[in-house]
Amino acid sequence: MRYFTLGRLVTKIVLSTLSPIAIAHGTQYPLQPDAPSDSENAVYGGTGFRCNLARPINPSEDGLLSSEDVFSGSDALDTIIERHQSLVRIESICYDDLGDFGDDDRWEPFRSVPVALEEAYPNVYKYAKNETINEFGLVYTIQGSDQNLAPILLTAHQDVVPVDEHTEGQWDYPPFGANYSENDGYLWGRGASDDKSAVTALMSAMEALLSQDEYEPRRTVIFAFGFDEECSGYRGASEIAKHLEEQYGKDGIAVILDEGGAGLQNLGDTLYALPAVYEKGYLDVWFDLQVTGGHSSAPMPHTSIGIMSEIVVALESNPFEPKIIRDSPVHEGLVCLARYSPHALPELTESIYHGDLRAAARILAQASRQSQYMIQTSQAVTWTTGGTKINSLPEYVTLGVNHRYAPQDSIGSIQDRIVHLVRNVIRKYDIELEAFEDDEDYQNYLANKGTSLQEEAGELKPRHLWEPLYNGSLKLEARKRSYITPQSPTRGAVWDTFAGTVRYTYANEASHVVVAPGAMTGNTDTRHYLNLSPNIYRWSPGSLKSFGNVHTVNEKLLMSEHVDMARFYYDFIRNFDKADLDDDW
Repeated sequence: MRYFTLGRLVTKIVLSTLSPIAIAHGTQYPLQPDAPSDSENAVYGGTGFRCNLARPINPSEDGLLSSEDVFSGSDALDTIIERHQSLVRIESICYDDLGDFGDDDRWEPFRSVPVALEEAYPNVYKYAKNETINEFGLVYTIQGSDQNLAPILLTAHQDVVPVDEHTEGQWDYPPFGANYSENDGYLWGRGASDDKSAVTALMSAMEALLSQDEYEPRRTVIFAFGFDEECSGYRGASEIAKHLEEQYGKDGIAVILDEGGAGLQNLGDTLYALPAVYEKGYLDVWFDLQVTGGHSSAPMPHTSIGIMSEIVVALESNPFEPKIIRDSPVHEGLVCLARYSPHALPELTESIYHGDLRAAARILAQASRQSQYMIQTSQAVTWTTGGTKINSLPEYVTLGVNHRYAPQDSIGSIQDRIVHLVRNVIRKYDIELEAFEDDEDYQNYLANKGTSLQEEAGELKPRHLWEPLYNGSLKLEARKRSYITPQSPTRGAVWDTFAGTVRYTYANEASHVVVAPGAMTGNTDTRHYLNLSPNIYRWSPGSLKSFGNVHTVNEKLLMSEHVDMARFYYDFIRNFDKADLDDDW
């Protein structure tokens, strides 16, 4: 599952016509060609962050073959194509309604994954400790010689989203055919990009390392491949995390690298690598409305569907506010953009340079939906059901609203906001409200606010005899939630080793390689690994053209960049093996 954040903004910049004057909330900032500049002495609105770049780290001291030697040429490309095809052909689909392992035959394709991997990567299966967790979770451990060094964990997932049967005819190639086109260099198929690309690249990197007698790792390396990330990871990554915590303890892993971020984006002569260092929170709210039914020939003035429609209008007419929090990862990423590409989007650069984060938030919110929801809580009405017959008044209507909330909001504040927005509707129809009963997040929010549910909901209005009696009740319930993840460091030895590896591996791609932090608007398997390490980075090495049509028709992967992906993982493992992290986590 991939969510592009700052990268969408970079793309927007490339395609935009840029203004020579920055206008922000009535203030005009004349653009000055010499300021801000690529200078570590530049000051960006009072923040202490300057986006000084980690030095590129060359891993050649270990005496192993270079990543260029291993992953260059047609033979390397042909090998990784063949390996990837064997994986993409497996229909390892995660359906939301999957039953137990022994009762649901749709799990069966997952049994083919380790079989294909063992055939493609004999050295990994010969030298690594291979474990199966909760039926289909795959863990590979390459033991290091120094038990005092905390391991590194690289993760991916085996599962893919379903292919809508109504769209199968729209695919250029069969969804699970894993066809490679020499004309455009893409391998086509569901999961080719998300996220079997990481499985193939990681295993290829380790296979290359283990094929060399000189590879004698000091630091233990762990690969963990979940099998239900697209269904929230509760059977896969969640169980793998428990297993690893039993072995290594809380915060026992030096660094975790998973899919995500915005990959690689070129802007002029600068290449931006855009990892996500935290994930937004998640909240599903369900609205269950019950009213008096009857025959459609003698209806109430408003049916339950009509009343629920008013609630939808109230919600969608009041979107959340975008906000850039000072010194947050998003702010830091924008400082990087302002420093190394100051003339790409002058209005944004000047806003960041002058510390006008309200203006910067306005620019981001207007640039694209992706950049908007990098700094704003999203709400999406995604589910509704009601009515059983065309001539019957529906007694029950259900509405589902999905939120991905930003750091300026919380579960409790969202719940309180919903109560306020539906209050006028329920009072209008004299409907009783049952709002988030026994919900700890909501109760704590109200307690901190110094109020009660009764005060928030308000009193029902007096009802006149001639008014219709709906005998209605509305129940609000939060049925699924996850909290905003902790923000991983963007300074220190772990970050510098990660960023330094990126800058080394991709040094020939641009004059400058800048690693800039950001946020994930969605969630990955890392939500389950939070206890294992404070250093969690979500980054898929590749450009937007590489990861094509994720979760939709004609998903594809540019295989020339896939080779580079394996090359990065090869360098990443080597650099962390020799890194002196000094217990930096």
